[in-house]
Amino acid sequence: MNAIKFHHKLKQLILISSMLLFLFAYVDDLFAQETKILGKPKNLNTWTPSHLLPKVGDAMATVVRTDFTITMRDGVIIDCLNFIPVDPAPAGGWPTVIMVHGYGDHKETLAEFCRLQAEYGYYTMTYSVRGQGLSGGLSNLISTLEADDLIEIVNWVKADSVHGSAPSKILIMGGSQGGAVPMIAATRGMQVAAIINSVAPPNFASSWMENGCAKMTLLWTIEYTPDTARYNSTVDRMSNWIYADTKPYWDSLAYWMPRDRDYVTGLPNITVPVLIEAAWQDKFFNADGWILNIDKVTSPMSSYLGAVRGHGSDVSLTEDVWHMNWFNNWFFQWLWGMNTTILDEAKYQYASTKFPVVDNQYFTFAHDSSKTLLRTISTPMKLYLNKNGVLKTTVQSGSNNVVLRNRITNGYTLQQAVNDEFTGSNFNSKFKKDSVKFLSSALTSNLEWTGTPIVRLDYKSAAQTFCQFNYQIYEVLPDGTRRFINRANFTDRNYSKGSRRQVTFRGQSHSHVFAAGSKILVIITNLDKAHTDAVFFGTNPFVLPTMKNGDHTVYLSSNSYVELPIVNNTDVSLLFNEEGKDNEIGVAERFNLSQNFPNPFNPSTMIQYTIADAQQVELRVYDMLGREVQTLVNNVQSAGSYNVMFNAGSLASGVYFYKLVAGNFTDIKRMMLIK
Repeated sequence: MNAIKFHHKLKQLILISSMLLFLFAYVDDLFAQETKILGKPKNLNTWTPSHLLPKVGDAMATVVRTDFTITMRDGVIIDCLNFIPVDPAPAGGWPTVIMVHGYGDHKETLAEFCRLQAEYGYYTMTYSVRGQGLSGGLSNLISTLEADDLIEIVNWVKADSVHGSAPSKILIMGGSQGGAVPMIAATRGMQVAAIINSVAPPNFASSWMENGCAKMTLLWTIEYTPDTARYNSTVDRMSNWIYADTKPYWDSLAYWMPRDRDYVTGLPNITVPVLIEAAWQDKFFNADGWILNIDKVTSPMSSYLGAVRGHGSDVSLTEDVWHMNWFNNWFFQWLWGMNTTILDEAKYQYASTKFPVVDNQYFTFAHDSSKTLLRTISTPMKLYLNKNGVLKTTVQSGSNNVVLRNRITNGYTLQQAVNDEFTGSNFNSKFKKDSVKFLSSALTSNLEWTGTPIVRLDYKSAAQTFCQFNYQIYEVLPDGTRRFINRANFTDRNYSKGSRRQVTFRGQSHSHVFAAGSKILVIITNLDKAHTDAVFFGTNPFVLPTMKNGDHTVYLSSNSYVELPIVNNTDVSLLFNEEGKDNEIGVAERFNLSQNFPNPFNPSTMIQYTIADAQQVELRVYDMLGREVQTLVNNVQSAGSYNVMFNAGSLASGVYFYKLVAGNFTDIKRMMLIK
């Protein structure tokens, strides 16, 4: 059995200068996943700040590190450290910052940042969360248990004013686990000056398994080995429940996962000022949790949804610049008691992705804002699934359907698929990926989608108990270039074989601007892998597939559509040139070889291509001298789109070329390996 290998890339940018800097959660990791037998993944959910808070005075302080422990109410010992300037503290104490690490990490992850921050004139403190690092106890996976620990730690820090802490000037910040735990603690009465919550929506636990689906990141998180996280008995059983792939075990997971973790109902109890941010492309948690619930926060608040460096999202340098002023104003307002403009500005800041792609890796982002809730600024636009793979604003007439085939052979299990990393000859021979596609006509003007897509599905299946439908949404440029935007996933976990049903479910929140002349492509698939996911997931899917054999029928009826929330003052019927015949899949899905992603890469990259009909397909990689270095594909393939992972671990840095030959179609593209 092979362990899933990964590269862990953690970037920490620390700018020490006289300018005012900001802090945000930055996770840009490539990771590996190991199976339960070989051990759970490490450093999956690492969080680290990337900027210092505003500086106190002009001189740099000399600081002293102290390592110590705090004993919790139940006797569990928490491993802590702090950095304190050696100079006498100002009246009221040094501005105080408590940093909380991401899941599976420990206090040393943030120790260096605490030191550098303290040199700016701060009392800084961090600790290893219960069940992680050298702290004792067992983890309950980001819950009220860990939140109550934080409340005790805050009280300890307040009592340490004799050494320079400022009881009335404490700011807590963190991302993922580090963002959720302070928010849960605030719902339980914790009082501090302010909280910074990054990539941790109020329904984060439910988000891991929304619409009956189990996300790959959930399985990764609950499969750490004891040297990384030590779970209590309930959490320790959760991966077994997922692998069992049966309804009783799924029901157990659905009951226990949100319990004492989701904090939606506690939002009105928060009195602490909170800064909230979330990433549209978060591979862990859906920003929809904030779209639906952010108005339940009644304390002073500012929010941003868009390009947040965390959980596999796109990076935007222009949005980073905007973040600088936003964060600094928040710090000055609540840690320094200065009046800034932040509470006068629009409460709901956001950014939209759009073409062009920057450095062949990330979408461009366009900043925007709203003084009203983001869920109120859009109008629903329904795109109906029609015959011949057409996506239209009108309902398909007559009776038609399409079939999505879920074929698993030889008793192949979910555990085996995870061990195979959802790739390779064993996986491909026993799990058959299938998809159906629907393409709109060209847009007559730009179209902004902001909010959460809603899918209405009319379906029947030959599978028993479970059936799954994964919707992917793309923009297709006039030249045929296409790029994944986001998705919606649904698994019926209580299905009766052969029954026809309708269901409505919410997808992943996003804001994207489709360009005039582009088309919207919807792909329904039984295995949700997208080209741009490869950096984060490797060959693994976004949600774990169901391993139940059966053809799934999608009826092309008034109950089969994708609804996008659009911010356009235009009659929907005028947005598409639906009189033309250029939107049939047979016309649009020609042969195509996409640029590899990421590029440059080290050592793995994903290559995507599309073939219009069944052909002998060859995909080979060559060096600068034209010598073949690897054959990636050499067999007959049916029409469709394919993703192939190229691992150049044994090759030297340099420029390489990959060549696709499919029938009479040939294309060559260049890529760069940098080690």
